[in-house]
Amino acid sequence: MEHTPYRVQDGERPSTAVVNAIADYEDASPDDIGPRLYDVIDPDALDSLFRPRVDGAARDGGKAVFRYRDYEITYESDGWIHITDDANPPADASGTAPADE
Repeated sequence: MEHTPYRVQDGERPSTAVVNAIADYEDASPDDIGPRLYDVIDPDALDSLFRPRVDGAARDGGKAVFRYRDYEITYESDGWIHITDDANPPADASGTAPADE
C-alpha cells in the first residue's frame, strides 16, 4: 500500500485540488485523468463541504473519504489530501464525515 499526501494550494477548490493531487500522483496532466471526478462524486458537494463559514472562518475537523479507481482519497478540512493506493481496502474504509458547522 502506498500513501501520498498533497497540500491544497491557496484559492484552489477542493474538487480541483483532488484532480491535481491525482495528476501529481500519477505524473500526468489533470486533463488525462479518468474517469472524470464528476463521474465518481459530486464535485460541487465536495466544494460545499469545505467552503469557509459565512463569517469567513475555515471549517475544522471534517473529512471526506471516497474511492477513485484503486485509490482511497481522503480530503481533510486542514487542506491535506491523502491518496492511498490499495487495490484491496478494508470494507469500511470509505465514507464521509461532514466538516463542522
